[in-house]
Amino acid sequence: MDKMYMVSLCYYGGLLGGGLRLDDERLTYSTTKLQVAPEIRKMPLPYCRIKGVKKSRALFLPTVTIQMEDGREWKFLVFGREGFLENLKTAMDAYASGD
Repeated sequence: MDKMYMVSLCYYGGLLGGGLRLDDERLTYSTTKLQVAPEIRKMPLPYCRIKGVKKSRALFLPTVTIQMEDGREWKFLVFGREGFLENLKTAMDAYASGD
C-alpha cells in the first residue's frame, strides 16, 4: 500500500502543514517547513510502535490522534479522515499478519 494524505500536524498550539504517507511498514509525516526540528520534518511512525489510533478534535476540527508505545501522541488534521482511518487499519492489519 502506498497512499498519501494532506494533513496538518497539531504542533505547539498551531497547525503545521504537510503530508502523511502510508506504506507497508510505517506511517510517515513530512513537511518542508524549515522552522521545525529535522526529526519533525520527516517523522516515521512504524506500525509496530503504534499503540493506538483514535478520532479526536482540535477545537472544532476533526482530527486523528496516533498514540505511540513510548507515550508520545501525535495529532493530525487529516483531509479525508474516514478514508485515511480505513486505509491505516488495512495497512496495520496487513503488517501484523505478515502480508
